[in-house]
Amino acid sequence: MSPFHELLLHALAAPRARHDLVLAGSHALWAHGLSPRTGDDLTFAVAAGTPPADVARDVAAALGEAGLEAEVAEVTERAGRVSVAATGRACEIHLVREALQQPPVTCGELRVVGVEDAAGLVTCSFHDRGLVGDAADVAALAGRFSHRDLERLARSHDDAFSTAELLARLEFLDTCLDAAPDEAFEAHGLDERTVAAIRDLARAWVEDIKLRRVEDGDADYDDPDVPEVD
Repeated sequence: MSPFHELLLHALAAPRARHDLVLAGSHALWAHGLSPRTGDDLTFAVAAGTPPADVARDVAAALGEAGLEAEVAEVTERAGRVSVAATGRACEIHLVREALQQPPVTCGELRVVGVEDAAGLVTCSFHDRGLVGDAADVAALAGRFSHRDLERLARSHDDAFSTAELLARLEFLDTCLDAAPDEAFEAHGLDERTVAAIRDLARAWVEDIKLRRVEDGDADYDDPDVPEVD
C-alpha cells in the first residue's frame, strides 16, 4: 500500500471506527493476499442502515482536520464519494452501503470485508462500470473462483446483476485490450502480464456465458462466436 493511502487510512481512523467502515475494493483483495495491485481509490463498505451522506460528511471533515483537501463529491441513497488531495496525489474515497454476506475480518490493523464479499463487490464494480482497473481486480480472482461463483457472489450484492450486461462488458473489454496502446494500461499500473491475464479472463468468460446460453436454449445463433456444444 502506498504511503499516500496509509496517510488517508490514518486520518480516517475516527470515522472508520465510528461508522464501522470496512475496507473493500482492490485494497481488500491486497489485504487478503489475492492481488499485488492496489488501485488509486479507496473503497469502504458502509453498514446497510447507515446513511452514506452522514458518513461522507464525517469522512471529509476528518480529512480536512488532518490538513488534506477534501470535499463530498457525490451522495446517493446507496453510496457516497469524497474527493481528496495532498502532497501531489489525489484520489476518491467510495462509501458503498452494503449488506455484507460474511463477517468482516481483521488483516493486520485493518478491518476488511470477507473474501467472498470482496470478490462479489469487485465483480459488481466491473459489471456496473466496466473499467480496466475493475477488470484487473476480477482477473486476480480467476484462480480462486469460477465464473459462475463470481456471478453468484455479485448477485448476492445486486439483485439487478445481469449476465447479459456482464457479457457486453467483457466483449467491449476484449475489444479495448486489442485496440488500446500499452501506455493506456501503464497509466493504471497494469503491466503486460496483468493485461494478458485480463484478456484471458475476458475471452474465457465470454465463451463460458455463450456456451451456457446454447445449453439453455437462449443463444443468439446469428452470433458467429457462439461456441458449438460437443
